[in-house]
Amino acid sequence: MHFGLPGLDTTFPFLLDAAASGTISYERLADLYAESPARTYGLLGKGRVAVGADADVVLVDPMATWTMRNEDVISRAGWSPFEGRTFSGRVVDTYLRGRRIVHEGKVVEGPGYGRFLPGSGQEVGR
Repeated sequence: MHFGLPGLDTTFPFLLDAAASGTISYERLADLYAESPARTYGLLGKGRVAVGADADVVLVDPMATWTMRNEDVISRAGWSPFEGRTFSGRVVDTYLRGRRIVHEGKVVEGPGYGRFLPGSGQEVGR
C-alpha cells in the first residue's frame, strides 16, 4: 500500500472547478499551476504558450462535470480523500512537447517520453 495524499490528482481539478465557478480566472489558474512553478524553478521553455516554448498544453472542457473515483487516480496512492465529489471542468487532453500523452484520463504514451529538466532553483523573470 502507498501512503500520502494524491495531490497531483486532485489539485488541478480543484483549481479548474474554481475557475468554472468564477472563483478564480482561467488566467490565474494558468499562472498558479504552470507559469509560477516554471518561473520559481527556473524551467525555461515551460509554463507558457509562446514561440520557442515546449508546447506543453492541457486542453479542458470547462462545461463538463464528473465525479472523482478512486479507480481513476493515477498516482501510486491509488485513492483520493475526495472520492465521490463532483467537479466542474475536466481535462480532455494533455500534451507534452506537442505530443499527446493523456486522453480522456487514460495515459496514451508509454514510459520514457518524459525527460529530466534541472532547474536553476532560482526565480527567473521577476
